[in-house]
This record gives sequence, C-alpha cells and structure tokens, in this order.
Amino acid sequence: MNVDLRQIGVVRSVNEKGEGIVEVFSEYVEGLEGIEDFSHIILIAWLHRVTEEQRKTLKVKPMRIQHLPEVGVFCTHSPHRPNPIALSIVRLVKRKGNLLHVQDLDLFVETPILDIKPVSLSFCPKDIKVPEWDKELQKYKK
Repeated sequence: MNVDLRQIGVVRSVNEKGEGIVEVFSEYVEGLEGIEDFSHIILIAWLHRVTEEQRKTLKVKPMRIQHLPEVGVFCTHSPHRPNPIALSIVRLVKRKGNLLHVQDLDLFVETPILDIKPVSLSFCPKDIKVPEWDKELQKYKK
C-alpha cells in the first residue's frame, strides 16, 4: 500500500510571539470557505526538518525535561517520530484570500501543510485522563 499525501499549503512567516501566516495554495482556496466562523483551527503539517535518524526515535523525555520519565514517542508530541506529522492548534485571527493569519503557531517557516481542520465542539472529548507527568508540562507551556 502506498500513502499519497498532497501538500495544500505552507507556513510563510512566524515570529517569536507565535504570530504567523499560512498560505493555502490556490487550487485549495475553495476549501477554506466558512473557515472564518471558527476561532481555532488544526494545522496538520509535515515536519520537514526531522532527519531519517530522528525518525527512528521510539522513546523520549517529554519536552526534553530531564526529570520526567522516558516514555514511548506515541505518548508525546515529540517531532522525532517514525512519521514526522504535527498537529498544531492555532487561533485563526483572520483570513485574507488564501492567507490565514494565526496566533500560537509552533511551526517553522516553509513547513509544508498537509491539511486544515476546525477545532469543533463535537470532536472535543469531555473526560480526558492524562498521566501526572503530562499535567506537569503545563508549567512549561508558553
């Protein structure tokens, strides 16, 4: 089986505050219709800077915080993983044609965007259980 992904856009800019612009390629602009009605969107991205060696990583320390336990990569948001796919939840500030102005962007300039989805109440779980070390990560979030 082959997996065929199509890049629909790219991160064009991002500053130290996490404010940025995502360009959606012209052939996909029609797919943005109605996106302005959502406050937050999920950017699904290909982490193009991850090396082949880093793709072999299966255990990590969450956010590289040394006192936290080493866990399987699938328990974390580490970019070093077999398929370096990122889910970045951002605030949609405005749409200007094929450009999405966003906040809380944690991707590099030139990061390929594979898909965009809205953050929808119908898909937000109500009862979330996480390990203690995950709760501690909140201290390190911007």
